[in-house]
Amino acid sequence: MQALNAYYRWDGNTLILQLKVHAGARVAAWGKVLGGRIVVHVPAAPEKGRATARLLKFLANEFDVPALSVQLLGGAFSPQKLVQITNPGRLPVFLPPPPVPQ
Repeated sequence: MQALNAYYRWDGNTLILQLKVHAGARVAAWGKVLGGRIVVHVPAAPEKGRATARLLKFLANEFDVPALSVQLLGGAFSPQKLVQITNPGRLPVFLPPPPVPQ
């Protein structure tokens, strides 16, 4: 059984997220946790990388970082994606801050 927070982990000040992207939504929005991934709805077609590009733009805005701080680590042409956000300036309410070093 997977932990409820299996969709994210912190590596220092870098946040790594496991996502499930639902393309073709009316608006970009967070969804629920499903199968160890957090669902993200994006208003773009799932063709020629459009949904992925819109996802990365949404994440940069949500985490208040420059676009270059959001990197796709896996799943370029798949609904299941692995992304990292370096030094997020803001966190959604459902994500805790990084652990404090001991």
